[in-house]
Amino acid sequence: MMAGATDDRGHAGMTPPDHDQALREAAMDWLLRLHDAPADPALGRAFARWHAADPAHARAWVRACATWRAMGEVPPQTGPAEWLAADPAEIHVVHGRRGWAHGRRGWRDLPRARRIVAVAAAMAAVLVLAIGGPDGLRRLRADHVTGTGEVAHVVLDDGSVVDLAPETAIRVRLSDTGRAVTLISGEAYFAVARDAGLPFTVTAGTSRVTVTGTRFDVRLQPDTVSVAVESGSVMVGPADAGSGAAPHRLAAGDRLAVDRATGDARRSLQAPGAVAVWRDGRLQVTDATVAEVVADLRRYQPGWIVITDDRLAGRRISGSYDLRDPARALRAIVRPAGGTVRAVTPFLHVLSMP
Repeated sequence: MMAGATDDRGHAGMTPPDHDQALREAAMDWLLRLHDAPADPALGRAFARWHAADPAHARAWVRACATWRAMGEVPPQTGPAEWLAADPAEIHVVHGRRGWAHGRRGWRDLPRARRIVAVAAAMAAVLVLAIGGPDGLRRLRADHVTGTGEVAHVVLDDGSVVDLAPETAIRVRLSDTGRAVTLISGEAYFAVARDAGLPFTVTAGTSRVTVTGTRFDVRLQPDTVSVAVESGSVMVGPADAGSGAAPHRLAAGDRLAVDRATGDARRSLQAPGAVAVWRDGRLQVTDATVAEVVADLRRYQPGWIVITDDRLAGRRISGSYDLRDPARALRAIVRPAGGTVRAVTPFLHVLSMP
């Protein structure tokens, strides 16, 4: 149920990173760290806490270990088997380690950069084989889909226009009784053709936006639904009409972020011209962490972006970055924090501190 919005004027706010991507990278990072220091008790305890914190962590670890085994390696041995797999029959914990093959160097003897490349390549291969992965499932449910680094300009039959950001999927239902779009994933900008007798609704997660004619942006994140209005006005309420919660009316320059779990809403202001600037190839950031900004850039940069230092990931930054050149944007993002970007391959960028 939606709670009353709190006024947070002047703070643009930021969104959490894509949940699945973050989990995949976290599991990969744990693999690397545990292989570097398999006998470190503090690291083992930290891993156990991460693994137990959320069932999704355990599932991500199982997938990472399965990928690891497909490469001819074994998962790191750091403690009880239940830390390492939700299904012991799928992942066998083995003491010790093996090299790549007879006569070759052991895994831990390889440079860290080569290990990152190997894990990223193997994970990519597994995702390709997994029935098209999440993208394949989105395509089955959607009428319009974009991939990494891809944007789309869609003109609907009623004359409304929808611009899709990268990694976005929508489903469209137009009829004589209503105009409805479901944002399945990602972010979309809407320029709705005015029709007072036929409201236009956008459902995103647990929220629904209702308009007759306006321009606005909607972003669906794992934890939050964000709506920003460029012109006109919209009503933002719960997707469940029976909840009884009062909707929020937004006008030009208003932005609302709704917590998908609690329904709590946070209102802020931004210049109408700053709404959906991703359509102009820009990423506008206000007081966000490097990790949060990198999560946004991942939608525009094919491959992997790995942050190896927690200090760098937690640094807060503000600025405007060029989405048409993600590699250059990455360098601009880490430079104020003293970080560096290393392009290990065109599809793997490693961000670190000296």
